[in-house]
Amino acid sequence: MQATGSPPSFPVTIGLIAINALVFAIMVARGVSAIRPTPQQALAFGADFGPLTLNGQWWRLVTSMFVHFGIIHVGLNMWCLWNLGRAAETLLGRFSYLLAYFVSGIFGSIASVYWHPMGVGAGASGAIFGMAGVLVSFVYLKKTPAHLQINKNMLSSLGTFIFYNLVYGAAIPGISNAAHIGGLVMGLAVGALLPAAAASESSRRTRLSLVAIFSAAALIGSAAVTKHLRAGVAELTSIRLLIAQGKNSEAITELQQLTAREPQFAAAQDLLASLYLSGGDYPKAISAFEKANAADPANPTYQRQLGTAYLATKQYDQAIAFFQKLVRASPSDSRNFLGLGYSYAGLQQYDSAISAFSQAVTLDPKSPAPQFALGQAQLKAGRFTDAQATYRRLLKEYPNDSRARAALHFASRQPH
Repeated sequence: MQATGSPPSFPVTIGLIAINALVFAIMVARGVSAIRPTPQQALAFGADFGPLTLNGQWWRLVTSMFVHFGIIHVGLNMWCLWNLGRAAETLLGRFSYLLAYFVSGIFGSIASVYWHPMGVGAGASGAIFGMAGVLVSFVYLKKTPAHLQINKNMLSSLGTFIFYNLVYGAAIPGISNAAHIGGLVMGLAVGALLPAAAASESSRRTRLSLVAIFSAAALIGSAAVTKHLRAGVAELTSIRLLIAQGKNSEAITELQQLTAREPQFAAAQDLLASLYLSGGDYPKAISAFEKANAADPANPTYQRQLGTAYLATKQYDQAIAFFQKLVRASPSDSRNFLGLGYSYAGLQQYDSAISAFSQAVTLDPKSPAPQFALGQAQLKAGRFTDAQATYRRLLKEYPNDSRARAALHFASRQPH
């Protein structure tokens, strides 16, 4: 894109970048990690979170657009905003640019709450994807100013940007493509509705008023639909308050009703399972853990809790099948091999347990848990020399480990 005349200025883009940078600087000055802030730290500065947003803190839909998870996150987003924002500010005009930016960003936040209600969301990426969408539809429909020459490769570059970032977002855990897609869709719609640069001033004002009305209606309507469809998230917050007050029986009753209405609500199934487990009702606890894991099979918390429940109830066959599945899915996670080893040990299949524990040690050689478990399995299998070697390695790393020292003493006293 080329322009003639005096060099263009970009006060809106610079202002948005400055606000994002200022918020990040304040977060760091307040003790938030500059590399990897925790979700709780992000929440304190206005990040999006279903139980809070859907319970009346709707302002988080806006504030979350200016909160980022570390310097890399904010740096990449600001780099994208600088490149897309300058083009949008030149082609659309400042008011249309700001309108499209905030509408797209808020709609992206709503989409994130809908698809990931229990996740903490933050970042300007929904609004940035909105800018990409606005530019695509605005340029494609030839609404651009007559005095600007649009580079023919612009649409291709925008398409590449959108495709690459959606693929990247799908591949990296923790990135919400829901916000990306939500912002992109709204940006495409707003770009199609915005008046052309050649429109008369009166026509332009009328059209912009209609776009503003449409945007407000779309945001309010989508927020209302999200609140209705995700009512269980708000209800879950009330149930947690009952638990905090020690009213577990009431909480269980409400959770049973909630999970009956929304059986795929993993967080509710998990909370119900935890209450069953604390009350000693193991069959119901395992059933609820299984439903939570089935609803969100990629969630490591649900995986660990279900595996632990199998082991605690001595359902070793189910545990073996479960951990074998996890090992196939995540062969580099030592915790999966550790769980598999405990499952085999429960059935006194010590050779298989030793093999699994050895793999866990290989994957996580600095952790004491796999080494101690390996030594215990070697002791029970009668491999006393191997056990001594395992405990000596463990004590070399952790010389004050009393359990390892006692186990080494026991292994050393056994006949060979």
